[in-house]
Amino acid sequence: MRVFVLRKSSAVDNRMPAPVVFVFHPYGMSAQYMESRVSSRNWPGAIFVYPEGASRPGSGFAPAWQGRLGEFENRDLSFFDAMVAWLSERQCIDRRRIVAFGYSNGAGFAGLLACERADTIAAVAMASGRLGCVPRTARPAALTHGVNDSTIPYSEGVRAAAAWTTQNGCKAPPAVGKVGCFAATGCRDVTPVMMCTSAGGHEYSSAFTRAALELFQKLPVATSATLPGALSPGRDTR
Repeated sequence: MRVFVLRKSSAVDNRMPAPVVFVFHPYGMSAQYMESRVSSRNWPGAIFVYPEGASRPGSGFAPAWQGRLGEFENRDLSFFDAMVAWLSERQCIDRRRIVAFGYSNGAGFAGLLACERADTIAAVAMASGRLGCVPRTARPAALTHGVNDSTIPYSEGVRAAAAWTTQNGCKAPPAVGKVGCFAATGCRDVTPVMMCTSAGGHEYSSAFTRAALELFQKLPVATSATLPGALSPGRDTR
């Protein structure tokens, strides 16, 4: 059985479709850990979902996510589909504003969702992750990576930013190699690419949570105009 934690504040109006932010934890960590890094307080009007990973075959119990299509028989893609279906029945969600947010191994899965579930994912945020697919649909993307990351090299963050820059039709990728958050140039307003570079290693920066979610909140709903429309309110069983 797969589980997840759902959080929403009193600012969420159950009569109005709300954005949904899926937040995926690193290898060996938990939903609770990721909730402490990406708090729902950063977007009071959104529903936050913190899923729990599953163990890798033969590696004992260390929760993990698939990083490429076909890995683990696509168990995590199936889990995501099931969560979206559950939310659609029980919460009032805006299917045009579903965000995938992940850290490390969780960032790789968030990137995979943006590639393989682009009809559902409206934007993606990857912290210290590796993109294991080639984006085929333009989507807003926010990335961060530490230049001294010894777990997943900084070059992987640079490569992911370049991939989204190309797919989004931007003129040039974000500046890299210097500390701070920088935007790709020449992007459409609805499909920006932002890369935040830190001086550290593989640790998570809460500043990225604010930067990424602020970016996504400012985007017009038309970002995902080709996605299914908002669903009607469902029964809240929390």
